[in-house]
Amino acid sequence: MNKLIITNDFQKAIEEIPHNELFLRDELKMEDVQDIKRTAYIAEKNKKIILIAAKKYNIYAQNALLKILEESPKNIEFIVLASSKHLLMDTILSRLALEKRIYESQKADIKIDNITNEKILELLQKDLEKEEILAILKELLKKDLNEEQLKILNDAVMMIELNIDPKAVLSLIMLSLKVKQ
Repeated sequence: MNKLIITNDFQKAIEEIPHNELFLRDELKMEDVQDIKRTAYIAEKNKKIILIAAKKYNIYAQNALLKILEESPKNIEFIVLASSKHLLMDTILSRLALEKRIYESQKADIKIDNITNEKILELLQKDLEKEEILAILKELLKKDLNEEQLKILNDAVMMIELNIDPKAVLSLIMLSLKVKQ
């Protein structure tokens, strides 16, 4: 069964996931998908796992990849690694089983005095669950914060406990802390 694995640490995931072929790229492009297809269509008696890992997935490459995911060759399984499911088209997501592998070693180290729009966007692009965002808030509480920043974090924890969209709360926190710099 083909699947998508969302991870915050490609290297650890690659080490853990058994595979026969690895396509590791910064950005998956059309020529990479052509290489993947050539590899996939080599006849296999036994099951062969092709691991595809990229930080970015070019839209044209995704369209080309979609065809092989829909009609995978016999005995071929594809595993796609990404840092967020939002990097992939919905049509690809619908053809893959979803799994998450989040590793402790990569805690979000947020420096209150140096929050940029790019860092906020990077954090929001990760598929963070409610518990992960609460963990980030707890880490932020350990920082040297002023009274106003503590109130912002306290309000954020209450909003998450009231089941307000955790990503919306996280963006509110980050933007509020950025403005207060």
